[in-house]
Amino acid sequence: MVQDKLYDLVILGGGPAGVTAAIYGARAGLSAILLEKMIVGGEIVSTDRLDNYPGFPDGITGAAFGLLLESQLQRFHVAVRAAAVEQVSFKGEAKKVFTPEEEITGRAVVIATGTVPRLLNVDGELSLRGRGVSYCATCDAAFFRGKDVAVVGGGDAALEETIFLSRLAGKIYLIHRREAFRGVKALQEKVYSLPNVEILWNTTVEKIEGERRVEGVRLARDGKELFLALQGIFIYVGRQPNTGFLRDEVPLDEQGFIITNEKMETALPRVYAAGDVRRKELRQVITAAADGAVAATMATRSLAVGS
Repeated sequence: MVQDKLYDLVILGGGPAGVTAAIYGARAGLSAILLEKMIVGGEIVSTDRLDNYPGFPDGITGAAFGLLLESQLQRFHVAVRAAAVEQVSFKGEAKKVFTPEEEITGRAVVIATGTVPRLLNVDGELSLRGRGVSYCATCDAAFFRGKDVAVVGGGDAALEETIFLSRLAGKIYLIHRREAFRGVKALQEKVYSLPNVEILWNTTVEKIEGERRVEGVRLARDGKELFLALQGIFIYVGRQPNTGFLRDEVPLDEQGFIITNEKMETALPRVYAAGDVRRKELRQVITAAADGAVAATMATRSLAVGS
């Protein structure tokens, strides 16, 4: 099915960056459509609590924040389509986006497709995914009430999810390949205070074992192999950009992140990137929203000049 309507602005991704771009575009009088394959709010919806976003002194759950974003899109009459982007064509004046159901065309595009979890790439990870291997404690913690689990990683996400899991799980092994965490100090101190958390420094996961479900992990530590019997493993070893669908349409860096300038402009005219999917120093909800505002503003200015 080919979409006959030509939108002013097509936004790929419904997280904070994409939603902000849509709101700014709509307020500027642009016809905007937002494509999101999952749920408005993106991965923030599965976050237990958002505590560092201004305006919420007591914090807010990710689910509640996502509902507010969706409500704001409705207020500005932004068209929202539940669709996965399979391919794009950005070289001409009309920017084309292809989903399984239709072709959507716009005068400008904001790419805000975010990131996906990076894999450990060890035996058992893929075969046991969803059967004890998880990348989202907020989503799956309830399945591990009173059970022994491991968390892998040393950044903010690993520490936050360890804290969340500590309320439900029995014993938690926090596995980190280095001898110091990279996460913020406040999170580190909270983790150190948890009685059911044991930290395994300088340790790597070599294999995840189990037939139908996770039964344990084999670890390497100080040249020795260890085995931990447990029922779940939560992996937080970084993120990778959701840019596979671009297929060389937009220049990427060596890690696959979209290269932009401070105006969120890519190398192609009227093609912008915002949020975690672009190359940047800080990936947070607030910086994603700021990126979306800049991208939509620059698109609005470009369209006004070219119209």
